[in-house]
Amino acid sequence: MVAIAALVAAYWGTYFLSGATQIRTDAVYLGFESSFPLADAWMATAFLLAARSLWRGEESAALWGCCAGSAMIFLGCMDLLFNLTQGNFRLAPTPALLAEILIVAVCLSYGPFAIFYCWRKRRLDP
Repeated sequence: MVAIAALVAAYWGTYFLSGATQIRTDAVYLGFESSFPLADAWMATAFLLAARSLWRGEESAALWGCCAGSAMIFLGCMDLLFNLTQGNFRLAPTPALLAEILIVAVCLSYGPFAIFYCWRKRRLDP
């Protein structure tokens, strides 16, 4: 979970500082991608809070893990649908496009895993 938060920060640092993670440079793509940092920051923060709660054995890990996992699934669905409708997955393969495909795959697999894992850590009082 900490690694996910760090990768999110690295992605946005690269996106804004060098543009190396951008698969296109047109206004539609840049406008869409530039709308994600706040939502990604929320997801990363929730992952950090979930990780801290898990480390401490706190019941709040279920809450934060479900928030983070759900945000990750939502963001992955948004990315997937945009890339499909815009034909981005048909572009010539580049490192940025491969990273985009990996991001979608991680969002749609790790998000549900985080929810499941953290939900199992909740305490059920009789």
